[in-house]
Amino acid sequence: MKTIHKHLNNINIYDLKYNSFDNTKVKGFLIVPNNPQKKCPVLIFNRGGNGSYGMVSEPFIIKFLSRFANKGFIVIGSQLRGSEGSEGIDDFGGKSSDDVLALFKIINDLKIADTTKIAQMGWSRGGITNFQLLKKTNKIKTTINIAGPSDILKTDRKEMFTVYRNRIKNYTIDSVFYSKRVSPIFQIDSIKNKTESFLFLHGKKDDKVNVSNSYELFEKTKKEKYKSKLVIIEDSDHSLFDQIEKVIQEIKNWLNSELSITNQNTE
Repeated sequence: MKTIHKHLNNINIYDLKYNSFDNTKVKGFLIVPNNPQKKCPVLIFNRGGNGSYGMVSEPFIIKFLSRFANKGFIVIGSQLRGSEGSEGIDDFGGKSSDDVLALFKIINDLKIADTTKIAQMGWSRGGITNFQLLKKTNKIKTTINIAGPSDILKTDRKEMFTVYRNRIKNYTIDSVFYSKRVSPIFQIDSIKNKTESFLFLHGKKDDKVNVSNSYELFEKTKKEKYKSKLVIIEDSDHSLFDQIEKVIQEIKNWLNSELSITNQNTE
């Protein structure tokens, strides 16, 4: 295991507990390179799932997120309100998105953070968070959207409508109107940073979020003149973990290009 995960010698992993914008206590995580020789770019990771389901786990940090810290990134994320160890109630596109926005205070306080080079990466439900943040801040330079929904009402999974009733404020009053306030495809016209760029990754055999969602987001962002790239991972599903090395390399290449990063660890 030490050989397989030798990159762990180069990083430090921390649990966070911080106050969100309304003083709700929320858990999160922080991964930083050891002894960086210069300021580090920042990668915000937006988790999937809802409530305690889909929290960022230790194995996920070790096998996936830590690989970017080893590359020279500060990696930070929120477990969101309503998850195990956090106060409050999780909601899609509402206060939970502001839990992520509250991380910027922590980022700004990190002396080793290069706050001119901030990227975000969201997986599944994290794609909703991605596009909500883009309406609220212009500090994010590039966005990586992995297996994320476009219009949440187009889902083929009937169980998701129960999740929406529980997680979207006022959904039961007007499901169409309030779903549009959350769905990424309807947020693109409100993006603050007009020089934003997008990398979309999706497994072709995804049976939780159909690959058509990333096609739709890709086409819309291209139409609105944003730099955008779509990578379809053949023979892979929602987790993409059977081809995770390809996914990691695509993301690293994109981040290096979009944030103009050089002389980083090439592990």
